[in-house]
Amino acid sequence: MPNDHDTDPEFLGFAMKMITRKVQTDHISLAAAADSVKSRMRADIVDEALKQLEEKRRRASNYRHTVVDRRFYNDEGWYLGPTDDGQWSRYLNILRGEGTPGLDSLDEETSRITGLLANPSHPGTKRKGLVMGNVQSGKTRNFAGVIAKAVDAGYRFVIVLSGMYNNLREQTQARLTEQVFSGSDWYSLTQGISDLGHVTNAQQVVEHQMFVCAVVKKNTARLANLTRMLKEVPDELLKLRPVLIIDDEADQATPNSMAQREKISAINRRMREVWAQVETGSYVGYSATPFANVLIDPDKDEDLFPSDFITTLTTGPAYFGARRVFGLADTVDDNGETEPSLDMVRLIPATEAETLQPPSDPQSRDFFDPPLPDSLKEALAWFIVATAIRRARGQMGHSSMLIHTTHYTAPHVTMRRRVTSHARELQDRARQRDMTVFKRSWDTEARRATGETTMPLPTWDEVQSRIPAVLAELEVIVDNGESNDRLDYDPSNGSDRTIVVIGGGTLARGLTLEGLVVSYFTRTSSTYDTLMQMGRWFGYRNGYEDLPRVWVTEGLDQDYAFLARVEADLRDEIESVQDSDFTPRQLGVRIRTHPGRLQITAENKMYNAEVVQIGLSDTANQVTILDGRNPAISHGNLNAVRTLVSGLRPQQLHTNHFLIQDVNGERIITFLRDFKAHPDQKWLSNEAKQKNLDNMVEWIHRFAGGNIWNVVLVSNYRQTAPDGVTPLGSLTIGSTKLGCLNRSVLRGSTSGRLDFKAVMSPGDRICDIPPSKYGDSPRATDADRRRIRRSYGDGRGLVVIYPISSHSQAAPGSRERMNIPTELDQVAFSIFMPSIMDADGEDGTFVSVRRPWDVPELSEDEELPEEESANE
Repeated sequence: MPNDHDTDPEFLGFAMKMITRKVQTDHISLAAAADSVKSRMRADIVDEALKQLEEKRRRASNYRHTVVDRRFYNDEGWYLGPTDDGQWSRYLNILRGEGTPGLDSLDEETSRITGLLANPSHPGTKRKGLVMGNVQSGKTRNFAGVIAKAVDAGYRFVIVLSGMYNNLREQTQARLTEQVFSGSDWYSLTQGISDLGHVTNAQQVVEHQMFVCAVVKKNTARLANLTRMLKEVPDELLKLRPVLIIDDEADQATPNSMAQREKISAINRRMREVWAQVETGSYVGYSATPFANVLIDPDKDEDLFPSDFITTLTTGPAYFGARRVFGLADTVDDNGETEPSLDMVRLIPATEAETLQPPSDPQSRDFFDPPLPDSLKEALAWFIVATAIRRARGQMGHSSMLIHTTHYTAPHVTMRRRVTSHARELQDRARQRDMTVFKRSWDTEARRATGETTMPLPTWDEVQSRIPAVLAELEVIVDNGESNDRLDYDPSNGSDRTIVVIGGGTLARGLTLEGLVVSYFTRTSSTYDTLMQMGRWFGYRNGYEDLPRVWVTEGLDQDYAFLARVEADLRDEIESVQDSDFTPRQLGVRIRTHPGRLQITAENKMYNAEVVQIGLSDTANQVTILDGRNPAISHGNLNAVRTLVSGLRPQQLHTNHFLIQDVNGERIITFLRDFKAHPDQKWLSNEAKQKNLDNMVEWIHRFAGGNIWNVVLVSNYRQTAPDGVTPLGSLTIGSTKLGCLNRSVLRGSTSGRLDFKAVMSPGDRICDIPPSKYGDSPRATDADRRRIRRSYGDGRGLVVIYPISSHSQAAPGSRERMNIPTELDQVAFSIFMPSIMDADGEDGTFVSVRRPWDVPELSEDEELPEEESANE
């Protein structure tokens, strides 16, 4: 032990370690541990060590981007922050050696999540939580860091549940073994391709090994082995050996779905059994699409609803997500334009996409062998050129292309033959110095996204000189539930790969495609989570930000823009209540309340285990799809607005809009019933089982029927369309003359179906609140504006009316919008429900409705039992 008279920082560090060790081993408080240590060290040094540890604990108790159950968390927390040695320090050094960016934010985020876990020094404590990440955004790196910090803080048994496919489990196992689960301190129950089998001497393993770990596929047999092992360990021992369960891809298979296939429900039962055996520890689900997780019944404690915390991960500016690639479908600027997408998306003609759709009959699929469409040949040519550009830039890492046209496995093999044959043709042309195809691709694509690049574009001569080598190393493989091929980027193999991978379900979730440059994607889904997870092209593209391209079928680009809004809504909801008294149970209900957000699951995909309660407090929606062909409907909607404000006195705002206060809820109900949107505007309809309009009307009747509503009439200060010449005109509501807005529509719209994608502007949520009320409060993000409305909106609801000119035009050069195809002026509206929950407490803020949610689809060709039996 250091000399008692030594005041060197090393001595202070030693005192901090001694106090920390006493906390962990004796399960006592920091102050009690410090008092114990004082018998062996100088009191002033121990006091300083205690002071610094308490400061570290305060810094680690960071609940930004987080909703917690405040009964179990306070501003001091239990976590003392990372140590200078141990597993986290080792992991951090590995990441530094690999040149991993963003390590400071990783340190901050992993400390926040570790502090949300159950205190390992308090036997019998359990916590369940959810971490919402982004597709291909570094979730594995994050939970690896949490694991490292958790074991440094006292956790002893780590279980990682890694998807439902062997390739994902093996990829996760390899990465964690390399970066975390190595060294003499770790005892691994799983290795390489070996999943969890029967564990002998389970009690001795748990009792005598420093750290025990396992990476387990979510398979009933594997989970049964895990439960059996835990049952063989005495409860009193497990209480003292805290367990950390990381559930990667937590929305896949974990949530119960009794109406879906039995194997999914069986996995949920097995998961509950595993969690029931944990005496001290934490369950943390990681998912980029946690819709199903927050729809778990929060009142069933034995299930895995994240009742204790929900937190979100942020991404750096270099991340390519749905919002950046496809734009954001929610708000518009003064010209009616939504947030633009990057020039990286290419549309596959419908006629070509149809040729790639295999027949549903299994026997016919065996002979399905369509020729490669021109769009796929263009995508392949660009992949070769883009890889050559990377090589010319000195980037010698892996380069990948994804082809995902069907979930059926048989057509993947014929597609591989076609692609391989075409690649040979291109190689022959290159040998003959015929670079026509590649030069055309270069001319078409190379400068389309130069604004994103961080490295200069090489010359064509530099690029074409590398094309033959790229073609020579090109591989074409199939990765699906039946293939022997598997994506393998193992550095021990010694070479970087240039690879075209063709697949279905196994490539649609979790698996990382290293150096992904080009994606060719015709597969679709009726569920948000499945469709978003299929977007393997999301992620970081350091050094080749200008090169990625995504070929998708027409309409999928709009679907992804809409999904970007859905994802942003969920994050904003979490951030907007991070400092409130909302618990995750309440937020779980609220996430389910976005009318129109979780309703695009096809009717034949809907299933509900039971009726759940949905609250509309503080939610919002907007009319974005109108029928502009029928004059009776257009005039009827205008009359509905006039009836809404009839006899009421508007006052002009500084924004050129007009405010009407103290409107009765019954007027709002009449307006909602009288207004006719297009039938596709599901949140305002009573189609199928949803009865969305009736549910909304019932909620307003019961909880918002008084004079607690404001109405804002929007008036445009600009008089002409984007061409600067065409007048936009005006509409008169009562005695108020409103300048019509320019709201262009999405390409493909017709007069009978005007699809605006969005009509409201970002600030509309708070347009009725005087700026003097919220002063300098942040208002740049939607989460900020939600907080302002909740805090300064006096519990009022808001309806915003938008007069839309029949002369609306798309902005010059717009790729996704067109001029409005109707001669009739239109009106649309957005609605912001009052914050009833904040004003009146929790009681009486819910209505009973059914909501669909889904689990990832598995095709008949990719049934898990066959794959599992082949890989046991």
